[in-house]
Amino acid sequence: MKIVTKLILTLFLKLSYLTKSILAVVLSIFDDLIKFFDDIGLYILHSVRSIRFEEIREYISENYITIILIIILVILIYSTYLNKNTYE
Repeated sequence: MKIVTKLILTLFLKLSYLTKSILAVVLSIFDDLIKFFDDIGLYILHSVRSIRFEEIREYISENYITIILIIILVILIYSTYLNKNTYE
């Protein structure tokens, strides 16, 4: 582990300032994306846990991908319908 840390540190010190700044921005964006998806997962899991009836909670937890895809499909159909009305 020490060798890897020294290697990364040496490589980082040899890079130019432009490369360091680009690398810092990319890592910052990557970190923000990870936090965003982690927060979404927390909200989804917390809402599923707060459902009172166990049968409904199990159904949602087993079929959450299908439910999300149906919601996305409804949003796409609705947005398509809105676009048709604006062009007419």
